[in-house]
Amino acid sequence: MDPPFLKVVLLGDSGVGKTCLRSQFVHHVFTNAYKATIGGDYLTTSVSIPKHSIGNEAFVETEQGSTSMKVNLQVWDTAGQERFNSISQAFYRGADVCILVYDVTNYESVLSIRDWFSRFKEHCKVDKPGVVLVGNKIDRENDRCIDKDEIQEVLCRNNPKVNLDDYIADWDTDLLEISCKQLSLVESVFKRAASIGVQLPSGRRQSVTGFESIELNKIRRGSCAC
Repeated sequence: MDPPFLKVVLLGDSGVGKTCLRSQFVHHVFTNAYKATIGGDYLTTSVSIPKHSIGNEAFVETEQGSTSMKVNLQVWDTAGQERFNSISQAFYRGADVCILVYDVTNYESVLSIRDWFSRFKEHCKVDKPGVVLVGNKIDRENDRCIDKDEIQEVLCRNNPKVNLDDYIADWDTDLLEISCKQLSLVESVFKRAASIGVQLPSGRRQSVTGFESIELNKIRRGSCAC
């Protein structure tokens, strides 16, 4: 049986750390250098998730006797600047899971999550995609402007567009606070995304050949948005 293959899209304002998040996960590299991503691009990698994080029907037993599942991920990094929205939205189609990233030191980046998800939901063409919320830069605790237990109220209050409560099954497990400097915290984000993705209805999961072809040769790749 081939491992599941999931399309995961990173969304959030410019500078919240989407590129750093992916770079740390895929390459185990963190840098403070900043250059805005233009358009979007993807990297393919895999993650192993334990049996207890998914339904019994979704796991396989390894040769060592432990129960785990390998999941292949196509991780899309998208531009956080508004002027690139029309380009980035082309990459949303068919996404299994979106990872919404905000900066715990930037309140505006939290409020923007509602608009990011609303646009994603409009263009992904998926009835009910998986969602993971990520608060980045907890290493800058002295600059924090919002606590984790405030996020649900802020995002779901007076939002006529899309109610995130309808898409987040458990705020305790699907809202994570991290620093991209810590690999273990970064890995927890993608393991959670994979766990959510493999529990989608089987007809909803993507195959490697099922993605829409997107021309990238005219889009410059950005580097780390820390």
